[in-house]
Amino acid sequence: MLPAKESAKDEARIVLESLVPRPNLAAHAAGILARSIEDGSLKPGARLPGEIELARQLGISRPVVREAIAYLKADGLVESRHGRGLFVNRQETLRLRLGEIDASEKTILEFLELRRGLEVEAAQLAAMRHTAHDLVKMEAAIAALNAADEAGRESAQHDLAFHLAIADAARNPLIRRVLQFVSKPLLASIQNMRAKDRGAAKRIDKRRADHDRILERIKARKVAEAGEAMRRHIDEAYGHYAALVPSGVPELDPRPVPQGKLPKAGKRDETV
Repeated sequence: MLPAKESAKDEARIVLESLVPRPNLAAHAAGILARSIEDGSLKPGARLPGEIELARQLGISRPVVREAIAYLKADGLVESRHGRGLFVNRQETLRLRLGEIDASEKTILEFLELRRGLEVEAAQLAAMRHTAHDLVKMEAAIAALNAADEAGRESAQHDLAFHLAIADAARNPLIRRVLQFVSKPLLASIQNMRAKDRGAAKRIDKRRADHDRILERIKARKVAEAGEAMRRHIDEAYGHYAALVPSGVPELDPRPVPQGKLPKAGKRDETV
């Protein structure tokens, strides 16, 4: 049996983890470690404490520590060295800190505003630049998403996969990197909101129709229409989630997206 002091601390940790969603705990822990790295407390090349010691110092469980480390790895702040442990990266690059991005109700609206700018453009570029292989990836993501919805399983990761496939087809690595970079906190935010959304099941058919429409416009190389379909999809999601947030939020501009005159990247795939 643990000593009384340790037992009380363990009980406090269990209560904390039962009250706070795990993505928030992991993101918070990652933020603490990220700040220690960036303020110089943990120097480049320094070895981090082991999993058990980190769990003790941060007052969280080992599974949450592992998730926090995954955030830091995705952010490029730490790296694993086989048989030696976890080390602070020596790279001196400017990064956003994923540990500071929470999964609150307001956050999903901020993500949707970010995605609106990026993904409307991505859909237009994808309509111009996609290949047959890109379409296969989009269709596979939609099929996996629909199967998960029908089985009542969590489907947010497949939803994100569809949007990342569009970003790939846009042939703009920066769009893809930004969306990939925010994917973990974005997923946590979506999952948290859907868990609170009693009408989530009713939105499945609408989401499916939106995705089919976006794919059809991209496949047909209808640039402006692909962008408009994506804009409507994101704006409707924004309006739905905004209604669930207690505080007021600004409305998005409802004007349609103008067709851009952008150069194609490489040869057009005439087999599509």
